[in-house]
Amino acid sequence: MPPSPEWIRIRLQIMTENIQLVLDRLREAAANFVHTVDSSSAMEREAFLARLSHCLAELYSSALDLPAVEPDTTGTDETPFATEKWAELYNSLRGKIGPLDAYWEIFDSTERNSAVQSTLAGDISEIYFDLKHDLHLEEKGISPGDFLWELRTSFRSHWGKHLLGALRAIHDRHVE
Repeated sequence: MPPSPEWIRIRLQIMTENIQLVLDRLREAAANFVHTVDSSSAMEREAFLARLSHCLAELYSSALDLPAVEPDTTGTDETPFATEKWAELYNSLRGKIGPLDAYWEIFDSTERNSAVQSTLAGDISEIYFDLKHDLHLEEKGISPGDFLWELRTSFRSHWGKHLLGALRAIHDRHVE
């Protein structure tokens, strides 16, 4: 026997509430990350990196819960951020992090590749602007399905890799 309309309505309501909780958690983690980056100039290097590692771990944990959804439309706003703003943040973070900025990583751990040099400043800047872009789309009023799809896609395809690289680099430096 097929489920009753009431059962379907209740199930959809529960799913919607759960998705809202996941989004609220991600928004909070993103806000903490953005605030930490924005206030980096007021912190000592070690305190900044320690705080950043907590923010990155929470951000990653919350992004893992984003559900796989199909977008409601075929395209979202691809308005790029201003390159000079990225460079400004990158240079500021590079100055803050100093000699701890550069690290080595394998770009794709599922393939046999040589290590490449990365920078914490670059990773943090990429995460920062990806999150700001995605949250800006929500503020502009894109549909919930498009917003979820955009968040999960950018996490899985771009900023999640930067996050893991940065978190590992900070961890390897034993910053407390």
